[in-house]
Amino acid sequence: MRAADAGEHRIFISAITLMELLYLSEAKRVRLQLDGLIGIVSSSANYKIIPVDSEVVLAAAGIDDVPELHDRVIVGTAKWLDVPILTSDRVISRSKHVQTIW
Repeated sequence: MRAADAGEHRIFISAITLMELLYLSEAKRVRLQLDGLIGIVSSSANYKIIPVDSEVVLAAAGIDDVPELHDRVIVGTAKWLDVPILTSDRVISRSKHVQTIW
């Protein structure tokens, strides 16, 4: 994240990840102000929010080793963009469809 903040990397964030953060915030499992986070991300050239559109859905449809729907969308997004995923999720890390970083 520091490298992205310094302009050395670009980080793509699936819109479904923001929905998951909304859920976790409402359930009081994480503390964050979602509108503030989206404002910071949207105003930075080093971060980009990727919508869940038909191309992402088609990429996710080909993911056969990640059963949870939201995770499939995240993996499908990374596959469509041809970028690795920053995650500690074991199921996603074992997927043959994407490279993970953690």
